[in-house]
Amino acid sequence: MNFRKTYKKQLLPAVISLCVLPLSAGSANAQESSVGLEEIIVTAQKRQASLQETPIAVSALSPGQLERGSIQTVLDVAKHVPNVEFHTVSQSGASLGASIRGIGFDDLEKAFEPTVGVSIDGVFMASNSGAVVDFFDIAAVEVLRGPQGTLYGRNTIAGVINIKRTEPTGEFGAKLQATSASHNRKDVKGILNMPLGENGGVKLNFRNLTSDSHLYNQTNQERPKNRDSDVFGIAVKYDFSEQTSAVVSYDSYDHKTQPFDPISISEDSGGSLCARIPAVFGGNCKARSGDLSEAGGYKDSYAKNQILGYIEGDNWTINAEHQGDDFILKYIMGSMEFEELSDLDSWGSDTPFVKVVRNQMYEQVSHEFQYISDYDGAFNFVAGLYHLDTESFLTSGPGQAFTSAQDANAKAVFGEMTYDLSDLWTLTAGVRYTEEEKELTMLRWASEAGGAATPRLDNGIRQFGDINEATVNLNDTFEDDNLSYRLIVQRNFDIGMAFASYSTGYRSGGFNPRASTAFDAGPYQSEEVTNLEFGIRTQPTDTLQINATVFSSDYTDKQQFVAVGGEGCNPTCTLVRNAAETSNQGLEIEAVVLPTDALTVRFSYGYLDSEVEEYLVLGEDISDNAWVPYAPENTASLTVEHASQVFGGDLVINGSLSYRSDLKGVTDASAYDPATGPDMNIESHDQLDLSATFKKEAGDGVFKAQLYATDVLESDGRVSRKYDAGAFAWAELVPGREVGVTIGYEF
Repeated sequence: MNFRKTYKKQLLPAVISLCVLPLSAGSANAQESSVGLEEIIVTAQKRQASLQETPIAVSALSPGQLERGSIQTVLDVAKHVPNVEFHTVSQSGASLGASIRGIGFDDLEKAFEPTVGVSIDGVFMASNSGAVVDFFDIAAVEVLRGPQGTLYGRNTIAGVINIKRTEPTGEFGAKLQATSASHNRKDVKGILNMPLGENGGVKLNFRNLTSDSHLYNQTNQERPKNRDSDVFGIAVKYDFSEQTSAVVSYDSYDHKTQPFDPISISEDSGGSLCARIPAVFGGNCKARSGDLSEAGGYKDSYAKNQILGYIEGDNWTINAEHQGDDFILKYIMGSMEFEELSDLDSWGSDTPFVKVVRNQMYEQVSHEFQYISDYDGAFNFVAGLYHLDTESFLTSGPGQAFTSAQDANAKAVFGEMTYDLSDLWTLTAGVRYTEEEKELTMLRWASEAGGAATPRLDNGIRQFGDINEATVNLNDTFEDDNLSYRLIVQRNFDIGMAFASYSTGYRSGGFNPRASTAFDAGPYQSEEVTNLEFGIRTQPTDTLQINATVFSSDYTDKQQFVAVGGEGCNPTCTLVRNAAETSNQGLEIEAVVLPTDALTVRFSYGYLDSEVEEYLVLGEDISDNAWVPYAPENTASLTVEHASQVFGGDLVINGSLSYRSDLKGVTDASAYDPATGPDMNIESHDQLDLSATFKKEAGDGVFKAQLYATDVLESDGRVSRKYDAGAFAWAELVPGREVGVTIGYEF
């Protein structure tokens, strides 16, 4: 009997069917307790509230779930949250490709805006670079699904990932941890807390992580390096009085990442470089890379030269808070500055053919003021002001020699009020008004092969020819304003509540910083989403929570980030078009049950129906040839956790089974021919993760030992991302089974 085939064909669908039967049920992630479910507090509406009383589709993961569930980075969160798909964009430093409910972003330019907001300690990251966050010093993670424009801003039309780190404790303490795992992974990290007088505390944290690739490079007969990361941070908290306190944090990071080799999936036909210059490839791009890797279980790669994706930067954060008798006043400041280097030339092929060296610098500074009322009556509200400034600089060559710089700022005023109409009914209404401006300067030269763009170094940044030699010299501005709003009606009942909401959000327009002509640079306009949602949150007993949400959204003026090949492109041109409209409908169920004091079972299921309703190119609707990328129809997870006492300590056994159905990668529907183009389908994937975590008091602290294994049933690797750039296409791979052991001590 082939257990794996039986499991995939019979057991997994049976588990999903069984759990989906009670459609009136579902639950956010909750912590286990010997006497019942503990209350989970979230900040989805900018104030602390019980998850079960929050009329938003939000999932919360506790520190214990992160630790015991083999959730090592933000990418792993997607395994436990319905209708969510996360992956790495390998061509940029730790960049997050995120899609929630079929609305996603899969690019790397700092001038482009993400669709999923990432917030760390209340600071919104305006770029997706560095957003693949490693988890260690984490107090809570929340994933908000659906547009969050009212309270979180312009680029949250798909949702928000809220990450909150621990604050200084003001007492002596430490948490030290070391991990050894598959692929020569070595991970050492620690936190040190100490008092600062009677009213403050200091927290230091550090991390050093190294690892090799899971792929063996057959072209170079070696196993390349992968991660080489160093992180250091310091946070200071001081209580100026019983009502006023502030936390100031500084973080420095240096990620010298060499991403996993991609594999070429370019077909030997159409407009691909394989067909156009067969002398370079022998006419066999896919056959000499992608086909061989697939035949070997995606354990091998064939790229001649490995990608470099370095990112180095510094962050500052200030969180100040004053608590009055019936209000809270907050000030949040965030400053991010980093430099990024990408070096690519093989794109999965065994022969270098498109050399791209990209240097980037990025800065952002944001300020946010919040007034949060805490009145005794029926009326309460959140109001605030927000200001964001960003600067980005990019230089790329030699094949496409250009520099671009963008300055952008956004200002917003927002507010959301709640009013208890009665003991049973609550009304919530919110609005946010935003004004923004962007200025792009772009210079493009002929390719280095043409002799007009000789690269040089200027302060460590690649530069090119004199401004008078530029083939494109652009300086343009973009201005926009928007009014986003949300209305929620909530009805309470004995075992929970139900709600209906209507919300809007928008994603900023702007410029394409790697355009081939001034016309291609734009500007393109903003896009909008409207979302209708119905939800139910129930806790029938002390040991059972069941939540469900249905939603329907319309995504209009959609910005299509498309890369095409052809005449005038060397080898590709990238354009942005407000060309499409999509619809996304679905269902989300989350549940948690405690069958016994020692056993916790969590379940989630997401169904998503995403369709391209319109895609206009030169007046023609090509929606029949288009799809919504990274929008799996089904996502599900089942986690079982058992706690017991053995050898004088606590042992927790955790097993998590997750599933994601087929999805498709990114291509340009106006140029893609399914008969000759690369196969953009990414096959369904199921994953079983197991861990055993043992903790025991030792001296004045607690000793920890954990054995974990991810993707236990699959020794082969798999495809996580596909991208068709027109002239060539590639796929990116992630490993199968990985095993590790962690030893730690905490006091």
